[in-house]
Amino acid sequence: MKIISTNKLFIFFSALAFSSLFQLLFLGNVWAEQSVLSKREKPLLPGFDLMLVGGGLKTCSSLSANSCSENVVFSPNSKLSIQYHFSLDWLERAFNHESLQTLSLTQINSLRKASKQAAQSSVSLNQLKDAVGQINKHLLNDLTDLEYYALLDLLEQEQRSEYGEILHEQVILNATAKPYGPAIYRLFTLQALLKKQLKNPDATRPVIGIVTASARDPFESISYYTSAFEQAGADVIWLPLDAALQAGIYNKQCDKLPLLRQKLQGNVDKARLYPTETELQHRLCESPEELYQQLEQIDGLFLNGGDQSLSLTAWLKPDQKPSKALTVIRSRLFNKDIVIGGTSAGTAVMTANNMITGGTSDGAMQYGVLSVKPPSERCEINQCEGDTPATAVTYRAEGGLGLFPFGIMDTHFSERERQIRLLMLTASTGSEMGFGVDENTALLVNLADKDLKVIGEHGVWVIEQAQVNLNDNGKQRYEGVSHYLSSGSQANINNNHQLVNIEFVSRTVLVDIAVDYPVYQQWIMQACREGRLSRKLIDDFELTILPTSTEGCQLALNNKQNYQSIKILLQQKDD
Repeated sequence: MKIISTNKLFIFFSALAFSSLFQLLFLGNVWAEQSVLSKREKPLLPGFDLMLVGGGLKTCSSLSANSCSENVVFSPNSKLSIQYHFSLDWLERAFNHESLQTLSLTQINSLRKASKQAAQSSVSLNQLKDAVGQINKHLLNDLTDLEYYALLDLLEQEQRSEYGEILHEQVILNATAKPYGPAIYRLFTLQALLKKQLKNPDATRPVIGIVTASARDPFESISYYTSAFEQAGADVIWLPLDAALQAGIYNKQCDKLPLLRQKLQGNVDKARLYPTETELQHRLCESPEELYQQLEQIDGLFLNGGDQSLSLTAWLKPDQKPSKALTVIRSRLFNKDIVIGGTSAGTAVMTANNMITGGTSDGAMQYGVLSVKPPSERCEINQCEGDTPATAVTYRAEGGLGLFPFGIMDTHFSERERQIRLLMLTASTGSEMGFGVDENTALLVNLADKDLKVIGEHGVWVIEQAQVNLNDNGKQRYEGVSHYLSSGSQANINNNHQLVNIEFVSRTVLVDIAVDYPVYQQWIMQACREGRLSRKLIDDFELTILPTSTEGCQLALNNKQNYQSIKILLQQKDD
């Protein structure tokens, strides 16, 4: 294990005034951030091909003011909240839509009564839920996904300024309280510029394409990503590629895009709220070659978060074969002609095989891992009926986009304690490795050299040599070797699918371990102190953590988070 001295590293963030509770983020010299993108004598090489973000990118915006520093003022054209009409007129309009014809008379009358008793006709989502809940606390939960989301879509307000301009979400990168999210956007933009400068050395602004297909409503986040990347120094185009567009092109049904959106994505009435964007999508459906030309010309491609199954459907033809759009970006990626990034679902969908689609660690132990379609995300709250339990770990054996060939990608990792689910999925599917990226954190991947680097607020958990066998009592026994690379760390993947040449940044994390560290990280530190740790989990499962060397625990014991080569064993004991 090699420790990099911080005085040999360039500072990733320039001139950041940060609280004494946090340290500045340091990275290797090839990752030095520039606040102003400009022409370079030599590109920063080798660079990276993929930026895999774990979700939770905290960025100051008019819809996420809690991520802003104090005293931020947004423009008059900024959307400050999502509002819903809750008057009888708008309800009657909604009830006439075909997607709500399945509502019972009791449900309709309850919604009418809630509207009459509501204090105002323009409400937030929470206010709408409260108003309906006072009449019937089960009503919204009892709606099907189609009914629930159609109701919201049909009631959502189109917000305009006093001059008639449509309000959009505004991002202010420089007003973000924590520096990590803005730095991730800027680094991606810089890498896209470097890709462009290989062809045009005089270029000063890259072109980044954004695809928002992971969301049920792919139109809602367009302004967010456009604003973020423009402030980071890019020219941005929205590519209206989603499940509906892919089906419209394939089946030559561009005139039926609204119905395809309803059927495949579960959204309705979007032309009312996004007239310009829906018209663009229709035009590119009629002339898909224009879309493919844009994919050939962009310097960077970024995929949003949401549902990786939805994201994948945007890139596969209805017969499940790669679309022309996917063929284009794969070719450009493997020719090092473009940088591709994603966050949350946009990261998970990069997986080549065994793409995770849902579930929790507890669900993995209770129900196992299942190669089936995931249940609705609302089922974790609403207890839906169905063959697949809401928390069971589900995956698509055929994988995702096939852009990340080294193993399974998982996100929101430490925050949602997903170590067990990734261990069990990696072992059960015979996958070489699994990678769990924390929130507000990114894994940078150089595909040809198999180089990995970590940037952001937290780190990346890696499981390798994962396998499942039967123990002496005939029950399954999962095991593997784990590592945790915090921000600034780097490593290589060897031909045996193991991390090698691991280099950690020696930086102390100033936190209250008992409060701020995830439970799993606390267990690791205790195992490092005591030489071994066992914990009973649910359904008679027992987790054993076995450090293989003092060296592998050195940084964890010094409150620096990183560790390597720690064996984990999960087995079900006798009742």
